[in-house]
Amino acid sequence: MSKSPKKVDADDGKVLSGPASKPPQPVDLRLVMRYFASAVTVVTGALETGELFGLTVSAFISVSLEPPLVLICIRNESSATNLLHKSMKYCVNVLAEDQQQISEKLSLAGEGGRFQNLDYYLGKTGSPIVRGTIGYIDCKITNIVPAGDHTIFIGEAVDVFAEEKRPLLYVNRRYAKIGVDQ
Repeated sequence: MSKSPKKVDADDGKVLSGPASKPPQPVDLRLVMRYFASAVTVVTGALETGELFGLTVSAFISVSLEPPLVLICIRNESSATNLLHKSMKYCVNVLAEDQQQISEKLSLAGEGGRFQNLDYYLGKTGSPIVRGTIGYIDCKITNIVPAGDHTIFIGEAVDVFAEEKRPLLYVNRRYAKIGVDQ
């Protein structure tokens, strides 16, 4: 006879014991995803008018090597979702451990002031590339897929750059740093 898994409270991480007294709740992926460590990225873009936009994104992954595709997932209620539809391009900037302040700045509500005092230049697609990052993937959007309360933007890389640096990570609702063997 196998034991059933212990239930963990999504709000405070405490193990709940005994039979559940509440009726079954919808699955809350945050319960486990908060423990999935991921590199911190900021996604940037530009409209034809020259207006820049950017946000901190945790849902980023490589999809294919040939052609070179990556995807980002953005909440439907985010202003960036509409801006990405309009621009049809984005740049994923992978942050180094000393760039937490950039992540925090680009995770604030609203677009105003996000690029003020930010060291960047425009890449091949016209999207901002943040200086000092581990690297970037500058993309043109090739596919947009509605997925629940998010939209998936698949982009084909038109330019990439990387250098070995220590990454900035995010796990359990906080930033983390690790050493990288040289």
